[in-house]
Amino acid sequence: MEQINRNKMGTEPEGKLLLSMGWPIIVSMLVQALYNIVDSVFVSRLSTLSPEALQGILGDLYYPGVEATIGDKALNALSTVNPLQMLMISVAVGTAVGMNSLISRRLGEQRRQEANRAAGNGLVVLVISALVFTVIGLFFSKGFMNWQDNDPIVRLFGREYMTICLSLSVGVFLSVGIERIMTAQGRTLVAMMMQLTGAVTNIVLDRVFVLGLGPIPAMGVTGAAWATVMGQFASMILALVMLSKSKSEVQLSRKDFALQQQTVKDIYSVGIPSILMQAVGTVMYLGMNGILKGLGEYHMETLNPDINYVDAYKSAFGTYFRLQSVIFMPVFGLNNAAMSILGYNYGARDKKRFMRSFWLLTLFCALFMVAGTALFELAAPELMGLFAVSAFTNEVTIETIRIISWGFVCAAAGISISTVFGATDTGLYGMITSLARQLVILLPVAYLMARLTHSITAVWWAFPIAEVSTLAVSGLLMLRLYRKKIQPLN
Repeated sequence: MEQINRNKMGTEPEGKLLLSMGWPIIVSMLVQALYNIVDSVFVSRLSTLSPEALQGILGDLYYPGVEATIGDKALNALSTVNPLQMLMISVAVGTAVGMNSLISRRLGEQRRQEANRAAGNGLVVLVISALVFTVIGLFFSKGFMNWQDNDPIVRLFGREYMTICLSLSVGVFLSVGIERIMTAQGRTLVAMMMQLTGAVTNIVLDRVFVLGLGPIPAMGVTGAAWATVMGQFASMILALVMLSKSKSEVQLSRKDFALQQQTVKDIYSVGIPSILMQAVGTVMYLGMNGILKGLGEYHMETLNPDINYVDAYKSAFGTYFRLQSVIFMPVFGLNNAAMSILGYNYGARDKKRFMRSFWLLTLFCALFMVAGTALFELAAPELMGLFAVSAFTNEVTIETIRIISWGFVCAAAGISISTVFGATDTGLYGMITSLARQLVILLPVAYLMARLTHSITAVWWAFPIAEVSTLAVSGLLMLRLYRKKIQPLN
């Protein structure tokens, strides 16, 4: 069995291998995306609670009529905290990507003991990273929310959500790390079981904790936070059991957890660029929230003062971000599987299998994104029917979804190229393209659109513009990588 598991990434037909390894990750990441949406759906429906329940959640901040806008404020709070959650996930996934790449390459080179050490050292640095975020969650949540928003209800919701999710982040760090250890060996069904366990737990508890059920009172956004971390801990517990019980190529012993400088350096040679590449999303999100807040405040002064444009614009962006994950998560899942395949064949110096895997990956991802664009263009109103928000926020979000989706296909090609960068220990190129997409191009264009046109519609068009421009940069870097590293392979 070990021989079959070890060799299939170097022998099985590439398309079949990519799909067979990818579908369990796609399913698990789709469920992951769905439970992020479920969080938003439930908190947007706080307006359905009784005045007594809302008073229990809001305390002194409750006032008659708050039901009309509390869904917008709850979504605004989640959108405001989302950059910190993205940063946390960036560190967890980026470190795990470094582990995955190193383990896959070492297995391809038949250096099994070094693969074991990479897994053990990776788990240790993940726990250390989780402790850092625990400190941030416990001591910096209030200051962050006071900086990001002026609304006291949004501040309350965001502070409670951020404190719980960050201070109890060890669950997500360990589950992500162990999932990548399994994926690096081609054991994606195990990774799927771990993801599904956490996601199902979260979805079930969302209904109970957010809106209340039976003797359990409604906790609102705080309940969504508790559902999230309990789902993460359920996934972590299963991950630890699977790691200790499974018979696989990676077999950990106590000595593998002793940190070794070279192993940690090898993990982070891919991991740090991957962390920075994904953490750029945090900066982008913070920047977009700032642009949307400024434009919203301008419109409150110059248009209709009875409409909270800040809540509407930030909620629209946050809702889009969660909905688009349903499209992007399958692409990321396929790329997670491809990372192991590409890394293995790069380590084995098999150029033909490497390039065939890359082209098939790009084709599959593009097809996903074509379907996603069609879904968002045709079914945006139906998707927004899931959320209980004000009529104006609903209208803005539908426009947001439709405009930004025009950049999806270009994003698919860029993501596939970035996976090649990670699999070949060239994570710096991935960081360059991520910087180009989300900082160097997107934020300046969005800022200029807001300043010059004062139009929220123009701001959304900055996203497709950034995707097209970045794909050109990625293509040039891919050609350079091919000449330097891929073409010389056997």
